[in-house]
Amino acid sequence: MKLKLAFFDIDGTLIRRNKSDSITLKSASFNYALNTVLGLNGINYLTILGKRIFGLTDKAVLKRTILELGYDESVYYQNETALFSTLDEYFERYKDDPQYAEYVVIPGIPGFLDSLRGNSIRLGLVTGNIRKHSDWKMRGVGFESYFTTGAFGDDGENRWDILSVALTRNNDIPPSDVCHFGDSPLDLESARRLGIRGVAISDLGGGTHSRRELNTVEYGLIVDSWHETDKIEDYLSKS
Repeated sequence: MKLKLAFFDIDGTLIRRNKSDSITLKSASFNYALNTVLGLNGINYLTILGKRIFGLTDKAVLKRTILELGYDESVYYQNETALFSTLDEYFERYKDDPQYAEYVVIPGIPGFLDSLRGNSIRLGLVTGNIRKHSDWKMRGVGFESYFTTGAFGDDGENRWDILSVALTRNNDIPPSDVCHFGDSPLDLESARRLGIRGVAISDLGGGTHSRRELNTVEYGLIVDSWHETDKIEDYLSKS
């Protein structure tokens, strides 16, 4: 396997929601910030953005929600610091509330991570979640010791910007020995932009997008389960 560094997205790649009919802590925090800072009462960004949310960074989520509501993007940038400060205030208040212990591991991912780590492959996170939320999610499913590097929603507005930051933080490894694992077209598109390999899991295996949607990027490898290790190894072994 020609791999020395593996980056992983979080939502839909490593973990998924356990209770799809309840609001997440992240959603509640974002909605609270939009209400408190901008007076947007009764707003649920998930309803506004729908499936377009997948692959977006936290900064992009807030900005696009505000744009969808008819505001100029300057409203977001003028209030960005206040929005994230207020969001963090809500998160800290409720992060230990048992109603928000809401994530389960995607089938097959623990064994896949153990296999990579057993082969001395460096593991990192590349996610649109801000660092604090990423750490909270990883602790909740027992993955806090797996990932030693990466980049987060704090590091950029676009997913490819975050992936670029992660690569810069690991510049001792050439791009040819790096792969990004995700579940959205944006994950594959970002890998293509940065010249690294990309693997995406479809909705059949716990991801958020169908094979048809992922195939629109025309890049990388699509799998239906993290148990398809032979297929992944074959893809990563090709020059």
